[in-house]
Amino acid sequence: MRIVVILLLLVPAILLKANQDTADNPPDVQIGEFSTSKFIAYDYKGPIPRRTNSNTADTRSRRLIYEEEIRNRNSIENRSRDMLDLEESVMREARNAQAVDMYRYKVSLKNSGLKMIKSVSWDFQGSFTEDFADTTHRQFRCTAKLKPNSSERFEGQSILPPVRVVSASNKTFIQRVVINRIEYDDGTFWQRSEWRVPQEPSNQPGRGNCHPL
Repeated sequence: MRIVVILLLLVPAILLKANQDTADNPPDVQIGEFSTSKFIAYDYKGPIPRRTNSNTADTRSRRLIYEEEIRNRNSIENRSRDMLDLEESVMREARNAQAVDMYRYKVSLKNSGLKMIKSVSWDFQGSFTEDFADTTHRQFRCTAKLKPNSSERFEGQSILPPVRVVSASNKTFIQRVVINRIEYDDGTFWQRSEWRVPQEPSNQPGRGNCHPL
């Protein structure tokens, strides 16, 4: 009886291993050229994020207040949530205008594995430092039928720019693309060990086969 119980406990672990590739292994997707560009959209249909109360007694700008609060916190989760609030305020201001500045993120991906890929979640990262200490994330999930040894160019659109703050010295920001998750046609998937699927979906509308995360 004890042997049967042990075997039953092992079944979920065996099934999980069968459906997930080892996250420590590199993804079987090669990243080619990638770029970002700005354009003006007149048909943006995204929802207006809820408005938060502002500190009217503080004469400093909202950005300076957020940056000071973030410097005083050690939690990565709190920092990410605070920056998201700041970015949503940018979205709200842009939404109230007649024309909305949009940003186009492009990347070319090649399936270097042996299985058909049905979706890829990727992260466009921008930073003003080489160690990406101030990284900005623009994440997308794109659906496709990417056959082995084939390439496809994906495009994600966002109302958020590639970097949060414009450099006063006009220093060119550094950019890179990171693969977070690959879903295969046979039901298996690969996922980067440090990455988790966002619990709350993005409130930005998707365009084409790519949707913001």
